[in-house]
Amino acid sequence: MADIHDLMEKLVLAEIQGKNQAIHAYEDIVWKIRGGFLTLLFGGWSILLTGLSQAKEGVAVDYQPLAWGLFLFSVGLAFGARYLDRSYIRRKFRVITALNRLIDEARLSAGDYQKLTPELLQVAGDNPTIPYDVAGYREALRADLSVYLAPLAVLGIVIMLVLR
Repeated sequence: MADIHDLMEKLVLAEIQGKNQAIHAYEDIVWKIRGGFLTLLFGGWSILLTGLSQAKEGVAVDYQPLAWGLFLFSVGLAFGARYLDRSYIRRKFRVITALNRLIDEARLSAGDYQKLTPELLQVAGDNPTIPYDVAGYREALRADLSVYLAPLAVLGIVIMLVLR
C-alpha cells in the first residue's frame, strides 16, 4: 500500500511541476507572438518611411495607396496575431485553473491521492472542459489591447493626418 501511495505522490508532484512548466512555456509563446508582431509592424513601417524620406523631391509619387495598403496589411496581421495570442492565453489559463484545483484537491485529500479528480492529472491546455475565463485571463486580454490595437490606432491617425 505504501508503494501505491508513494507512486501517487510522485505522480502528483510531477504533474504540478509539469503544469508550472507549461504555464511558463505558454507565456513565452505569447510574448514571442507579441514581439514578432511589433517587430514586423514597426519594421515594415520603418522601411516605408525610410523610402519616403529618401524619395527625390522632384518626383511626384502618390504614396497614399501604398500607405493604406500597408495599413490594411497591418490590420490583418494584428487580427491574426491577436487570434493566436488569445488561443495560447486560453490554454495557459486552463493550465492555471487545473493547477490550482489540483493543489486544492491534493491539500484536502490528506495524502489519499486516489481521491483526486483524474482530469487534473492530464494535459489541461487542450482540454475544453476546463474553464479559462478567470480574473487573470481577463487581465491578460486587456494587456493585448496595448500590443495589437494601440499601434494600429496611432498608425491610422498618422496616415490620415500626414497623407490627406
